[in-house]
Amino acid sequence: MGNGKVDQAIELVKDLIQSGSIRAGDRLPSEGDLAAQLGVSRNSLREAMRAMQTMRILEVRQGDGTYVSDLNPANSMDVLRFAVDISDTRSVVWYLEIRRLLEVSAAQEAAARCSDEDLAQLQEVHARLLAEDDGPGLMALDAEFHDILGRIGSNPIQAALLRVISAPTLRARVWRQRLAVDSCDRIRNEHQAILDAIAARDVDGARHAMWQHINQVILWVEGNPDSMAAGQTP
Repeated sequence: MGNGKVDQAIELVKDLIQSGSIRAGDRLPSEGDLAAQLGVSRNSLREAMRAMQTMRILEVRQGDGTYVSDLNPANSMDVLRFAVDISDTRSVVWYLEIRRLLEVSAAQEAAARCSDEDLAQLQEVHARLLAEDDGPGLMALDAEFHDILGRIGSNPIQAALLRVISAPTLRARVWRQRLAVDSCDRIRNEHQAILDAIAARDVDGARHAMWQHINQVILWVEGNPDSMAAGQTP
């Protein structure tokens, strides 16, 4: 069975969704009926449906059949996580460059629109980060701080993409190696600059502080390719 036949089956199912013939939450016909409707073999359709489950387009409910998912685009981005997790040093830099763009946007959005409650959450996480000396603890608080920033904006797809390209495995690789030679104080100071700009509702300042923060990580990875390669497995 060639991949072309599976790809064709995927495209045909996608056409049914795009045309509105089947909608989010709908139960698909039986495998045999759907294969006949689409004019493809049952084997090709079965492989196509497995691929679409991986892509979070379809979901199997045991004993009940196969359904179209809610088609939330943010959920579909999880399929990128594997590629991020196994990336080599050059790819890590590329992902970080994308992250820099998204994080800068998130920081300026936070400065422009964060509520008092949002700011209080950021301040509370940062206070815990200042008191934390354990590497994994610092990494977790860093992730929490950035997750809050991502949620403040109104774009859930951007927030989801940020979570994917800042996946725990990649974050662990960078942090474990960087903390071996870098000062925690620098990382804390970078967070403080971001927080101060957001508290002052300084959009330009928040943008600049975040750019500096992520750029420091990029520069470190570019300057330490051997350390990153040695730390591929978290």
